[in-house]
Amino acid sequence: MTQTILAKDIDLRFLIDNFGIQLVLDGSFFHEWQEDLPEIND
Repeated sequence: MTQTILAKDIDLRFLIDNFGIQLVLDGSFFHEWQEDLPEIND
């Protein structure tokens, strides 16, 4: 059964401990988020 957790009850420490997320400093990580972006406008 799936457990529902409210967003207000989650912090960075919870995500690190329960899902193993980690800081990535590699500039090419998720490069698709940095390519072919539309120009910023008003």
